[in-house]
Amino acid sequence: MGFKVIILAAGKGTRFKSELPKVLHKILGKPMLWYVVKAAEEAGADEIVVIVGHKKNLVEKFLEEENLPVKTIVQKEQLGTGHAVLCAEETFKNYDGKVIVLNGDTPLINPEDIKNLVSIDSDMVVLTGETETPRGYGRVIRDGGEVLKIVEEKDATDEEKKIKEINSGIYAFRVKPLFEALKNLKNDNAQGEYYLPDVLKIFKEKGLKVKAVKTEDFNSIMGVNNRYELSRAERILSERIIKNHQLNGVTIHNPESCYIEPEVNIGKDAEIFGPVYLKGKTSIGERCTIGAFTEIVDSVIEDEAVVKTHCHVEKAHLKKGASAGPFSRLREGTVIETGARTGSFVETKKAHLKEGAKANHLTYLGDCTIGENTNIGAGTITCNYDGYNKWRTEIGKNVFVGSNTLFIAPVNVGDNSITAAGSVITKNIPENTLAIARAKQINLEGRAEKIRERNKRKKK
Repeated sequence: MGFKVIILAAGKGTRFKSELPKVLHKILGKPMLWYVVKAAEEAGADEIVVIVGHKKNLVEKFLEEENLPVKTIVQKEQLGTGHAVLCAEETFKNYDGKVIVLNGDTPLINPEDIKNLVSIDSDMVVLTGETETPRGYGRVIRDGGEVLKIVEEKDATDEEKKIKEINSGIYAFRVKPLFEALKNLKNDNAQGEYYLPDVLKIFKEKGLKVKAVKTEDFNSIMGVNNRYELSRAERILSERIIKNHQLNGVTIHNPESCYIEPEVNIGKDAEIFGPVYLKGKTSIGERCTIGAFTEIVDSVIEDEAVVKTHCHVEKAHLKKGASAGPFSRLREGTVIETGARTGSFVETKKAHLKEGAKANHLTYLGDCTIGENTNIGAGTITCNYDGYNKWRTEIGKNVFVGSNTLFIAPVNVGDNSITAAGSVITKNIPENTLAIARAKQINLEGRAEKIRERNKRKKK
């Protein structure tokens, strides 16, 4: 059965004490609204409409940048949830099916709960939850499967307050009676707003069916109203994500210290040592090892690659069996081929290390290609920036680069060549060549003592 979704995302979120719209506050790197849209997508919604209002330009910009399949409708004045839904009337004028109303501040909503709402044949369906601590929630008064009313706590009797089933604020409606009822809502309340839950009373007065379906996971309907609740939601979502990876065959040590964002993919038999930070659209292949205190962002780590402890990897690509770390920083555009490796305190950017190449320590490789089986000695720097432009260094295969070699780009080094330690290479090196580019050493015997004596006199 097809259905459409309305997501309420127009509110300010006063309790966040923030200039940012409430629904754009992030959980594991994504705004709350993103999770609600994704849940509606996964549940199979035919169309998703987002009601925007407060700082709508920011919300619309986010939706566009993420390329989410939604339509936005502006609620020019924030006059309550009922008024927000009514703003979508024109969009649904030729539709006669079911519409699900979700809240943009419920990032833990499960697609299964949305599907359950759709599956029940009724004019209105209320998604409910059961909790041992229902204080503060509206209680659901039932007669079997039929909902008689929802009573807010301030209006509930002592007996009604004992009820543990509460209203989530998430509903399914048949479209036509919904918009008819919305036009009859009254705003005679302390806030002067039109509330969506008041539709239930109108439906009952008209003899329409109102049923309830209870979520199996109370966290699914958890609303986020302040930064404390935001952190609680992040913990819950993090546990879900990590558990899902574990059940799919990933070994995760110290899972409580791992930060894994929702679009990260990890292959089976990978081994992750927390604490780690796996962010963005990172892909980690099968049988990989990721060491502790490592951050990986928007990168591809192919099968059997190893990222050792204390590494930062961003927009880089480690191919099958490649290795990095410990203490490597691989920046945007870095490619490490099979069998190649970077070691301690090696930084790369737009560097391509081909098969078997290695830079084991204390090196900067920027805007360069390192050929097969080439060895980069400690202290090597590709000097790629002249203050205005970036220049490339091309080093061939089977090259031995002596320690503390500086390559003043642009420069090419031929296959099978050697640079002497301490060299400053400013010209191309042909194949099979030893390049020595350093000043001649001069030893002035006895001069050291004279310098010391002179310095003593100056101090006096």
